Amino acid sequence: MRWRRVFLLLGLFAAPVALAPHLASPHWTLDLLACFPAQAGAWCLLFAVLTLLCGGRASFVLLLGFALAAVAALAPAWLRAPARGADGDPTVRVLALNLLRGNEVAAAAALATIQASDPDVLFCSEVTAEWLACLEPALAHLPHRRARPDPGYFGVALFSRWPLASADVWPLPFDWTPAIRATVTTPHGPLGVLGVHPPRPGLRDACEARDLGLAAVADALTPLPARRVVLGDYNATPWNSGFRAMLAATGLRRADNGNWQPTWPSKLPWFLRIPIDHVLVSDGVAVADCAVGASFGSDHLPVAATLRLAR
Repeated sequence: MRWRRVFLLLGLFAAPVALAPHLASPHWTLDLLACFPAQAGAWCLLFAVLTLLCGGRASFVLLLGFALAAVAALAPAWLRAPARGADGDPTVRVLALNLLRGNEVAAAAALATIQASDPDVLFCSEVTAEWLACLEPALAHLPHRRARPDPGYFGVALFSRWPLASADVWPLPFDWTPAIRATVTTPHGPLGVLGVHPPRPGLRDACEARDLGLAAVADALTPLPARRVVLGDYNATPWNSGFRAMLAATGLRRADNGNWQPTWPSKLPWFLRIPIDHVLVSDGVAVADCAVGASFGSDHLPVAATLRLAR
């Protein structure tokens, strides 16, 4: 009886986290908890089984309900049929890296990651002047570029294999957290690209600033061609209300098609990380592949995607 109660209490510890994705809008604390439905679901399921082994059928049903609530937050993206496009459609490879300010000693590893992915379009965040000095000479195969380095955490840079018909630094919506907006002239027609790095969440004001940045994505996309990709460190998981509102406002969809691809913090085991780095695509852009890369010394893992452009 005592162990059953202990297991029940331990399981209930994760219950608010399992419910948070469904209740994220009312308060910023719930929105932060909403980042962890996968972990909460696994936790509740574990202790549901342990209570059942101790004879606690009612406790098992209760904890199983919370586990299913967490799964319900994850399921919609899992159940969505992936848009893979036709095999003959032309492809564009994109890569998003949060380099980590102050991590310039890992430049060789970052460049090896870029070389292995061989992107046509590369977006980097947390780009300092020192990072830019390391990257620019080594990326001669990506000669078309727009950068705004920053000594803090919000420097950005975009590199492209193909010419940029337009490229500007755009506040998102704060001057100190800019995005880079560009039209890439691919051999298969224009592709709109938006590289983003909204503010980091934290207490109420920080969460509100992050959500303002996400909400600004819709306006930032307005001048871009119909085929679009938005990539970077969003500082938001798919279950945060600001991220979901941004998807609804823009019509973008996740390139990972709901696969579990956590990217931060890279030093933790994969099942403890959360997915906050994303590649999003519009109609007219299908996804042949999307994957998280290996650690190169940053606290974020890279995200690479092979996109198919509809003819």
